[in-house]
Amino acid sequence: MSISNTWLLKQPTDLCLSSHQFATIRDMLASYSGVYLDRAWQRVLTAGLIERLSTRGLSIDDYIDVIKQSKEQPELHKLAELVLNHETVFFRNQSHFRALRDVILPKLHCLKEPGEPLRLWSAGCSTGEEPYSLAMTVFEAFGPHLPRPFEIWATDLSEHVLAHARSGCYRGRTLANVSPALRVSYFNPCNEYWQVNKVVREQVTFEKVNLLEQFPDKARGIDIIFCQNVTIYFQLATCRQLMEQFYTVLSDDGWLFLGFSETLWNIFDRFYSQKIADSFVYYKGSYDPRSIQAEQQARSVSALDAVRANQATRSNNVEIAKKITVVSNRRASSEQPVDRPAAVLEIIQHGRKLLDAGQAAEALDMLCQAPLDGPYAPQLLALSAHAHANRGDLDLAVAEARRSLELDSLTTEAYLLLGIIYAQQGQFQQAVQQLERARYLESNSALISFHLAETYRQLKHSTAALREYQNTLRKLTAHPPDELINGVVAGWLSETCQRYIKALAGE
Repeated sequence: MSISNTWLLKQPTDLCLSSHQFATIRDMLASYSGVYLDRAWQRVLTAGLIERLSTRGLSIDDYIDVIKQSKEQPELHKLAELVLNHETVFFRNQSHFRALRDVILPKLHCLKEPGEPLRLWSAGCSTGEEPYSLAMTVFEAFGPHLPRPFEIWATDLSEHVLAHARSGCYRGRTLANVSPALRVSYFNPCNEYWQVNKVVREQVTFEKVNLLEQFPDKARGIDIIFCQNVTIYFQLATCRQLMEQFYTVLSDDGWLFLGFSETLWNIFDRFYSQKIADSFVYYKGSYDPRSIQAEQQARSVSALDAVRANQATRSNNVEIAKKITVVSNRRASSEQPVDRPAAVLEIIQHGRKLLDAGQAAEALDMLCQAPLDGPYAPQLLALSAHAHANRGDLDLAVAEARRSLELDSLTTEAYLLLGIIYAQQGQFQQAVQQLERARYLESNSALISFHLAETYRQLKHSTAALREYQNTLRKLTAHPPDELINGVVAGWLSETCQRYIKALAGE
């Protein structure tokens, strides 16, 4: 899930939302869908509103009244369809699917009674890439003749994207992670599209479900939940409410897969976390999590061979699993190697260097190696937001920066990034607020002063702009001209400041 990029194609020109109007509609959308629109997304909301106002022939105030008076919220749903974009790809977060294929599916298969179905839920499935990826992973783990029933339940708020998902037809960048071997095994060419084959499609059941409402009965006893890049757009209270529901419906040995930038640290503490196949996943376990790590280290055969071996001695495995105690689960999950903080700090430092060098993709790969379950989580989120912004994923960048500040209001990088993004969106007053907060926390930063100067100049506050350009020059004396400061060359910053100081002094 992400925020629609409609405004990139159609700039709204005849609707100016007041702060009160924006906040009213934002809060109603958040109550309905969970997605909380930051001020940086005001153009997105405005573009959607222009289309709905034109269709309904209403003023903005009358439209707000219609939404307030509608008990079934059909109009709010139509607005959400326009504002929320459902772009995704197959096998997003590929290490999660490796963990599922090589470790978690075989483990759950051994724990379950013969013939008992293994149930997976793609919550917020969008156009279907995720649940079909889950189905393909099941076949990759167990082969074409599945050893037990598998049920894959896929839900979303949008009927439009569910219709697309049921068709199973895809093309373009959404297939980027699909290898030639997977395409041959699980897709059929269909004109200019590739269609997921019938065997895979029959494994998935699609249904409209609002995650903010009480879950249907069929959610109870689910074994695996994938909910990726959904909660990052929620407020903390909404996220906690959803995690409580997920925890309640998951089976005792159930697993939860969130996006790499979606942390439960200081949000919800009833799940345990475990690193599997270079990714961090959450579980509601009834067995010692250390046994999983031992299994990974001892695994020397393919997942399919391991499953067949486990099937031969399944009864023994079940008895062993039943004897394992959970008394030390939380203690074991919280015990970390002595050097873990140092290792995470090293990842942060390396990530910053990659960002300075303009290597956003490499920085993201590096940052994903660190767990988001400790005091460094806000910094990791802020750096991840920086990397996503550099790649053009502004909606995710804003959401990550906002979550970083919700976890730690002293995260300078998050304020700086939000200030830059607000300025890019023309939200100059909001940009100044964020940048002033960043400068308060890091008073010696030349880059913060430079962005403040640029924003004040856009606001026509010449005196403040001149002052900040001069402050930037003073702070740059500590940096060699060829040094990179957050990806910007210090010499270029100096030359730019001198040029605008001359122009503003002339004014």
